[in-house]
Formats: sequence, structure tokens, C-alpha cells
Amino acid sequence: MRIGFIGAGRVGFTMGKYLKLRGEDITGYYSRNPEHAREAADFTDTFCFSNVQELIDKSDAIILTVSDSAIKTVFDSIKTYPGIAEKTLCHTSGSMSSDVFDDSPFQVYGYSIHPIYAISDKYASYKDFSNAFITIEGHEKHLDELESIFKSAGNKTGRLKSEDKSKYHASCVMASNLVCGLYGAAIDLLTECGFDKETANEMLISLFRDNALGIAEKGLIKQLTGPVDRNDVSTVKKHLEVMNEETKRLYIEASKHALNIAKEKNPDVDYTELTNLLK
Repeated sequence: MRIGFIGAGRVGFTMGKYLKLRGEDITGYYSRNPEHAREAADFTDTFCFSNVQELIDKSDAIILTVSDSAIKTVFDSIKTYPGIAEKTLCHTSGSMSSDVFDDSPFQVYGYSIHPIYAISDKYASYKDFSNAFITIEGHEKHLDELESIFKSAGNKTGRLKSEDKSKYHASCVMASNLVCGLYGAAIDLLTECGFDKETANEMLISLFRDNALGIAEKGLIKQLTGPVDRNDVSTVKKHLEVMNEETKRLYIEASKHALNIAKEKNPDVDYTELTNLLK
């Protein structure tokens, strides 16, 4: 499968370089900024296309590595080009499904291919991209082929239904971006104790890092500790008494989910009083 990229940002750089190094036929890049396309082509030792139709003609699969807001716009600009017929069209959005490719006048096969991976550096992130779990959703015709490309490259993969994309993406956000919100609330509580933010971060960072590593290595159930796990109702009460309403709501909702894990971990413990407190 000859693979071309429309868009030359971090995802395009990373995925193109990664797949090229693993023997896939990467035709090259097209971007509305020609310099970006040239840079990506040089980095991956592929071709820079000055015309998007030429990239389509030279590729069996076209991956749109553009922002979510630009996916529909880019597709609208190419969907009436006859050369797109029978092509495989993909995007890399976590939240959008392959349905965005449904209104071409020609038969195309649409997919969303999303790596659960933080691509922070367009020049270096490909080195650890084998750690990315790849989710794929779309038309049945090429699902096996697309999945085998990433499996052969060393990635774990999973399939999604289009109607589950928003729920799936919310999960990814909660496990990554929103953790920053929870950590930020913890920093704020320490600043209320008189510490500056830099000191507060120094106090918490090892705790945060070790807990994340413990979850990764041991799993949620074995890693869970703290007052909810211990069924320490009096301590939870004291916490709630000193928080403002916004932080209290965040603490309660997070504690409810921790309580579900604690009940699974400690099936013989009666958590009734704590459950009622968190209501």
C-alpha cells in the first residue's frame, strides 16, 4: 500500500518516518505550506508534492494529518477529484469518525487511525512510536490491511465503532489532559497552605510520577492507596471541610471512581458510610 500524507505537522512527520523505517512505501507529503512539505519529505526521504492531485494519483492510501477542524475542509477540496475513486482515505483524529469521508461522489474507503501517544517532537517522537496503541475505525474493506501495517511495525491495535469515537476520545482525555487539571488543583491546595507554586510542584512531583508508574506497572487495583482505599471516613470528611466548592466537587467525583476500585480491591470491606458521604 503506497501511503501519502496531506499535512506536515508533528503527526505527519512521526507516522511517516516511523512507517518508512519499517519498510512501508511512503510516497510523500503535500501541505498548504510548501516549506513544511519539503521539510517532511527530506526528514523521511520521500517526495514533496506541489500538487495534491499528484499525491493522490501516486498513493493508494492518503492520510490527512491535519487539525480536526481542517479535516472536513481538506476533504471537501479533494472529494470531487476523479482520481480519488477507490482510494483509502484516513485521518488521525481521536474524536472524529470516518463518517467525514461519506459524501464523496466517488467510492472511497474511509478510516480514522488514532495513536494513543503524546507526539511532542516532530523530529524525535517516531523513536518511541512503537509504544503507541493504534485504534482504527472505518470501512471493512481495508481494515485488516491497515491493522496489519501497524501490527507488523510493532504496535498493539484495536478496532472501534464509529458511534464510540467520542466516548473513546473522552477516555483518552481523562487519562492524559484532565490529569493536569487534577494535579493543578492539588498545587492550588498547597499554595493555600502558603507554598509558592514552584515549591508545591517540587513537593508533589515524585508522588505523582511514582503513582503513574505504579499504575502502569501494577494496575489500578494494586496501586490504589489513601483514605478511600482504607475506608478512612473521618479523613475524607476533614478534607471536604477545608475545600472550596469547586475543588470539593472535583475531589468528590474523583473519589467516587476511586471508591469503585477500592470495592473491587477490598470486597469484604463495608464502604457504606463513605459511599453516603460522597453522595
